[in-house]
Amino acid sequence: MQEPLMRIAAGSVIARNIVAEAIANLRNRRLQVALSSFGIATGIAAVVLLVSIVSGMHRYAIEQFSSVGADVIRVTVNPERSAREPRGFLITLRPTDIEVVLASVSHYESGMAENSGFGVIRTSKRTITQEGYVRGITPQVFDFRSVHAERGRLFLAGEYESAARVVILGPDIANDLFGDEPPVGQTMVIDQWPFLVVGVLAWKGDPVAGDSATEDRSIFMPFRTCADTMRANQNAGVIYFKLKNPDNYAAAIADTRPILENLRKLRGESSGSFFLQSNIERMSEMNLILNGLKILVGLVGGIGLFVGAVGIANVLLVSVRERRAEIGTRRAVGATRRAIFAGFLLEALAMTLSGGLIGILVAWGLTKIALFIPAVPAGARPHISPVTALAALLLLTVVGVIAGVWPAKRAAAVYPAEALRAD
Repeated sequence: MQEPLMRIAAGSVIARNIVAEAIANLRNRRLQVALSSFGIATGIAAVVLLVSIVSGMHRYAIEQFSSVGADVIRVTVNPERSAREPRGFLITLRPTDIEVVLASVSHYESGMAENSGFGVIRTSKRTITQEGYVRGITPQVFDFRSVHAERGRLFLAGEYESAARVVILGPDIANDLFGDEPPVGQTMVIDQWPFLVVGVLAWKGDPVAGDSATEDRSIFMPFRTCADTMRANQNAGVIYFKLKNPDNYAAAIADTRPILENLRKLRGESSGSFFLQSNIERMSEMNLILNGLKILVGLVGGIGLFVGAVGIANVLLVSVRERRAEIGTRRAVGATRRAIFAGFLLEALAMTLSGGLIGILVAWGLTKIALFIPAVPAGARPHISPVTALAALLLLTVVGVIAGVWPAKRAAAVYPAEALRAD
């Protein structure tokens, strides 16, 4: 019983001595250690910060796509004139196309159309230019977007049909336009047209974090109203179709395209093309692009960490040459090769991990600065997750081991007699 306890006690004494000697050696070479740790800190800070930026972009993109839904086909037009008919009529989308497609394609549950415009907005409180984003919608839009009125009401069926000059505001722009005054029931002017505010939507984004979704900054009006007052035509900018089964998106696109092509031929439109895409495809493409960026960032950061590891290895190799007499003396009085090896490996890990922790803290501080940049959407702001921090620490440990193994082997291979004789 006493012998195992004595072995444990002896082992703990040896471990303490190794740690104490490693700390002393690091203190004796403060400048070299600081410069090597600085290289590691710079590399890991760049890696963590860039990964957190890409992750924020990834999260924001997924949130934006998810707000519309994965079970949606998006139809837009490419208005480029064809080389064969440079003077042909440009292709268009119209709300009436929805009814034709729904009657012919069984994959869809419903459809909606949107048009849009910008205008100078005036209220009793303030005037907005450029930020006055107006969206003309058909009756299904609010169901598609899963939004509801927090104050007032949504549009009535008769208001869609009669092109009534009424608007519904997103909560963020309602606060900008009216401040503390209740918007519902007030009149606002867009360009030269007066509109009655009948409702304010509930927040889609996060008002506490300052994260505004597109709906929170939009002004909605009936489709025909927007067409009459802001566009001078009944064309739609985009049409959405909601799928009954998201897995059938490819078949739905294949069935929809020839119907739209027939409609455009009936209208005599010969220039341009339709662009149909499912949100599933768009999300997959976005995931592929952003995951590729993460890999690229990791490779670039890995090069920086490799350079830092080379610096640490060089410092330790120089240390082995300078301390040959010390190593020989320690071996002569009973220090084992394993103890010498462990000491140098511990020094490498200490330099790597200390520099890495500083780098992670610097990256964390820079991500907090992003909170004060209004141009960066709150949902897209960089955020260092525990997984990212843990992965960085594991990477630093691997780098430290790689940087320290060769110098540690060189130190452990020193023969006491030759070292003392050389000194």
